[in-house]
Amino acid sequence: MKHEKEKVEFRYYEVPKDLPVLALLGEEWEIPYGTDAMHFHNHLEIGYCYYGDGQICHGDSKSDYRDGTITIIPKNHPHRTNGDVTRIQKWEYLFVDADELLRTAYPDRQVWVNGTIRRIESRCHVLSKEENTELSMLLRPIFEDMRQKKEFYRECVKLNTLSLLLHIAQMSESDHVIKENGVAGESYELMLETLDYIGQHYMEDISIDDLTRVSSISESHYRRKFKEYFNTSPAEYINLVRIDHACELLAKTDEKIEDIAIQTGFQTTGSFTRNFKKLVGELPKDWRKKVKDSGTNLGNYNVSMLKGW
Repeated sequence: MKHEKEKVEFRYYEVPKDLPVLALLGEEWEIPYGTDAMHFHNHLEIGYCYYGDGQICHGDSKSDYRDGTITIIPKNHPHRTNGDVTRIQKWEYLFVDADELLRTAYPDRQVWVNGTIRRIESRCHVLSKEENTELSMLLRPIFEDMRQKKEFYRECVKLNTLSLLLHIAQMSESDHVIKENGVAGESYELMLETLDYIGQHYMEDISIDDLTRVSSISESHYRRKFKEYFNTSPAEYINLVRIDHACELLAKTDEKIEDIAIQTGFQTTGSFTRNFKKLVGELPKDWRKKVKDSGTNLGNYNVSMLKGW
């Protein structure tokens, strides 16, 4: 019997533009861990285990965690937390737009920034309490600043997160690595560049020619590699990014739905509505009403795409 591929969930988080860091904090993350599906994100994930034990699964690899463990999961890396589902554990997480933070901090060193980002995103780390002393000293204050939001907290978060990123870059040759990119190689790097391009130009009419120009490979090869690495098509991924941005506008503004459709790259309102219903499960007007009536916290919201991996 053919082995059924494990499903992987793509969790697309939108970080604030003025502070490219999203923190998932508090009692919501004091839960049993172990029922979660394999998933990956569009931003760097940094997790801290306050109490609990189990394994971090990354591709075909596993690494033990316990109290005080810090995990560093680059974007687009499938992973899951495999703990005892009968016991409560506590984690808190940061999602960081490393590209935005580093490019803003070093606007005149783009070549250096590109190399630093590649180092940060090249490996997945699981560091025990004994191994992560320096990182913990930077990470815990970020959590507290994001939790308390005192005066100057944004500036403190940016500085500490920037330092945290540079420490992660230093660890690129560390022995405490789970695994290199499961799909390492030049083609994978080119695919990641096109994901960045989509994130920056989703509101435009992106064609396959645009993406092959960025990746410098043929259309047939590009489509095949994109499907191989992300198990979805370029068009489906573009729609996901657009719908996520549309959700932000629907929840935070009173703009007309037809205007939001155009702003997020859809040629017609009908196309926007069909894609929204397909990914979110509701019509845009119904989703907007539900979110505004319930006062949903957008920090806990994400659009997901389930695909066989």
